[in-house]
Amino acid sequence: MKQAKTRGAMRRMALPRRAWVGLVACSVALSMMPAVSGADDLEDQQASLQQQIGASDSDVYASDAKLQDAEKTLSASQQQLADAQAGLARAEADRDAAARSDDDAARALKDAEAALVKAQDDAAKARADVDAQKRKVGTDVRHTTQQNSGLVTIGIFVNNLSTGDMSNRIQWTDQAFRAQQYELDRLQDVEQRLEQAEQAMKDAEAAAQRDRQAAADALNSRASTAQAAQDAKAKVDALVSKNAADKSAAEQALADAQARNADLKAQSNAVAQRIKDRNAAAAQAAAAGNSIATSTSSVLADPVPGAPITDTYHTRINPVLGYTEFHDGLDLGAGCNAPMYAAAAGTVADVLTPGQSGGYGNRLVIDHGLVNGVYLSTGYNHASSYVVSAGQHVDKGQLIGYVGTTGLSTGCHLHFHVYVNGATDDPQNWITVA
Repeated sequence: MKQAKTRGAMRRMALPRRAWVGLVACSVALSMMPAVSGADDLEDQQASLQQQIGASDSDVYASDAKLQDAEKTLSASQQQLADAQAGLARAEADRDAAARSDDDAARALKDAEAALVKAQDDAAKARADVDAQKRKVGTDVRHTTQQNSGLVTIGIFVNNLSTGDMSNRIQWTDQAFRAQQYELDRLQDVEQRLEQAEQAMKDAEAAAQRDRQAAADALNSRASTAQAAQDAKAKVDALVSKNAADKSAAEQALADAQARNADLKAQSNAVAQRIKDRNAAAAQAAAAGNSIATSTSSVLADPVPGAPITDTYHTRINPVLGYTEFHDGLDLGAGCNAPMYAAAAGTVADVLTPGQSGGYGNRLVIDHGLVNGVYLSTGYNHASSYVVSAGQHVDKGQLIGYVGTTGLSTGCHLHFHVYVNGATDDPQNWITVA
């Protein structure tokens, strides 16, 4: 079993295997030796679960970030939809106004066409009157000329006419000339009316054409604008639908990630309880041997002397992920690259990268063995770097690395873990921070 597993492949958060050998050597409880293999399996299982939890924390964080992005995108597209709807309303109002204008233009066009028809009729009548008047004037002029030649005038005096006949002849001649003048004046008036009618006809034709073109242009323009607005709204509608679907998918992904995260933590807690029960039994057996109890108040040294406590071992709202969780360690607000020291002597069980530890960033675990009847380990998280390696023995107060802000962290600090029999415990039960 020992040859099948290597310390480089699995994390250790509790007692190293060599401690079990020492325990068996100094304990009368030799009957517990078969449980060592099971103990290693439990520790390996817990280490694997912790690593999965770290990756799951990252998944939850990423899913939450995607959901926030999806919500922002949906909100932006909904605003675009509101703008598109407003634009469509304006375009449809313009189109309706253009339709009303088109109706007005149609009525005006109808009036103009009626005026054109009347002008054409008036012009035709005027032309007929002119032609008729010209013919009449021509006839009258010829007749008058024939009746009032110079010979006729002389005949007035040379013919044997009475005074009364002569007076009648002179009066008739004068009336004939006045009638001719009237007809000529009437011809001139008819020609003038013809000219006016023809000009009115031209004006009516031009007005009708202008009204017809203006109405067509206005209606086409407004209809084109309304169609463009309708097309724009349709595109934004499709965008909003897509973004709403993306948001729903992101919500489901976050819910799935949170459910898996909760399931992994439940499994880890169950394994931790089994380790705790097993180690408690082992500790009780060891107590029959030569283990020496000491006060926990001086077991661990402050890993970052002088650093203030910025968060404690309690339930809180995660400052990065935004949901309620149990903060399972003690945060010490040291500056970036401040030195970190081993809280007690022991063996480095794990040195993990952010990709291996999930939200803990650069992570180091030291096993301190059996202390006060329990198996004690400490964890150092979010470091910028470490100067020790897995399997190395360290002394209490030895430099092990430097404070950082790797993993899910809002700033440089040390997230300090204390594990008792494989389960986290309040670090302030073991150290006093000045």
